[in-house]
Amino acid sequence: MFPRFNRVFYGWWVVAIAMVVNAIVTGVFFWGIAVFFLPISRDLGISRAATALPVSLSRFVGGFQGPFVGVLVDRVGPSKVLFTAALIGGLGFLLLSRTNSYTMYMVVFIAVLGLGMQSGFDAPTMATVSQWFVRKRGVAMSLTAIGFAFGGAVITPLVAVAVNAFGWRDTTLVIGILIWVVILPLSTRLYRSPESRGLLPDGAPAPPPVRSGPQSRSTNRSLAQDFTVREAMSTRAYWHLSLSMALRSVIWGSLIVHMVAIMEWKGIDESTAGLMVGLMAFIGMPAALIMGWLGDRYPKQNLVSVGDWFTAASLVLLATIDQLAPWQMILIFILWSPNQGNWPLSWAILAERFGRRNFASLRGGIVATMSFLSFGAPLYSGWVFDTTDSYYWAIAPGAVLLGTSSLLSWFMPKTVERAPPGIQPI
Repeated sequence: MFPRFNRVFYGWWVVAIAMVVNAIVTGVFFWGIAVFFLPISRDLGISRAATALPVSLSRFVGGFQGPFVGVLVDRVGPSKVLFTAALIGGLGFLLLSRTNSYTMYMVVFIAVLGLGMQSGFDAPTMATVSQWFVRKRGVAMSLTAIGFAFGGAVITPLVAVAVNAFGWRDTTLVIGILIWVVILPLSTRLYRSPESRGLLPDGAPAPPPVRSGPQSRSTNRSLAQDFTVREAMSTRAYWHLSLSMALRSVIWGSLIVHMVAIMEWKGIDESTAGLMVGLMAFIGMPAALIMGWLGDRYPKQNLVSVGDWFTAASLVLLATIDQLAPWQMILIFILWSPNQGNWPLSWAILAERFGRRNFASLRGGIVATMSFLSFGAPLYSGWVFDTTDSYYWAIAPGAVLLGTSSLLSWFMPKTVERAPPGIQPI
């Protein structure tokens, strides 16, 4: 019926599905938490540290959940994992809308909402995109990550408007229904790999030819070898990547929860701050796409390293300027924007170094490291403000952590070789 659409490589439809799923999940949960944070705190009569506690604990649980979800994606397929996560996540929002006590808030957020939302959405989408592309993986991953940014740029401001107009309870009720109506059907079209549909990565009519050059050597390696989890985790490159992403997630995990509260602390009113969270995500969209394009042409790890330095500079400004005008906040967002491109490039590095077959399981191990190192960051930031009436000591150390992350990326081994039997590489 639609020959023009049939000529489009299905991998790009996989990217489109991933973008929609990531946009919704990020807009209502990862970025959306910043919008719900202060209303929930006021409604339940609890401190900011108490409000952030279930967020931190759900991330701690996510540390155990990440490897398990990754193995499930590799073994039963991304479609079933995404379908199950959407069922649980939608139910979590429905239950959150009926929460009327701190105990119930803790139970719902940790046992239902966090269980569904932490790893069950981005794990299958990112893993599937990595399967469908090799030579164009940088662009494909970046387009997928633009879904995250689009969710923050468009959906989170809509959530902020809805919360101001109808309250956070009615808004979370609608969000739960939205997840079921949109994501459940899309999950059935998230096919595991091009080979499962009789195709090849990138839509190639034949196996890609072996070419010379540093970028093509990385591509050819990813086609030729797939590391097992044990083999990958015994290499220095895997831990460089894992630790650099974990340090970055400490900053991201803290600031995204408290961003509206931080802007209010800097003199921007709450309603404007809720809308500016969307602007922050919007500014990151072109940065992610540009970095993805560059990542298919230049060493990805060096681009990630430079991106971390720009983000560190944004934190220095955020910590040191006493009162921020909106234009100054926009400047900070611009400096922060390479962070949006660092995430998809880092996942592309994982697939490039260690292959496609066990990508989700390997990613799950990195997610566990990220979760265990960052789970306390939102709680710490809330405690700092409750104690000092300032977010300074929640922000300033982040510049040091990002500098360390940058060094880990820059000095990551550029090649990864399997060790001979009986020898464990370091």
